[in-house]
Amino acid sequence: MGIKFSRVFGQVAAVSFLLLAGVTSAYADGVTSADTQEIRALVLRKAAAETAHDLGAITGTLAHAAPGQPDPVTYVARAYRFWGSEAVVEHFQKVFAGTWRVEPEQDAIRITPLNADTVQVYMPARVTVGAAGQPATTSTYLINEFAIRTPAGWKIAAVIPVPAE
Repeated sequence: MGIKFSRVFGQVAAVSFLLLAGVTSAYADGVTSADTQEIRALVLRKAAAETAHDLGAITGTLAHAAPGQPDPVTYVARAYRFWGSEAVVEHFQKVFAGTWRVEPEQDAIRITPLNADTVQVYMPARVTVGAAGQPATTSTYLINEFAIRTPAGWKIAAVIPVPAE
């Protein structure tokens, strides 16, 4: 019984993997190398805007909803959650009163298509944070962002920073 189950399980796992690989390949076909370059530039522009404390530039990297549609932007971290681009920008406005710097490990950035209009971006980064008048600390974060294709080009819809330590 154990050998038969193991063989059947192995066959099911192999078929599932092949189906998943085919689906991922189909999604990747919808995201071109030009898209990948645009997305990479987008996340690096957002990181630079955060380091420069440039709220206008950050706003320009975030997805915006069509009239009557829900705001697609979320920022979820261990200590807080923000729903909507306005709440995310307000958060940055508060933290920019102190120290905030993002230094991406550019060679480690990975862009994975989830479908033709959505990608996951993995970007390890050193993030330096400190409240106004307080010493800053630097930690490594494994930042996951989701970008979506919009009429205005690729934009960030979700940010999930995960502490690496």
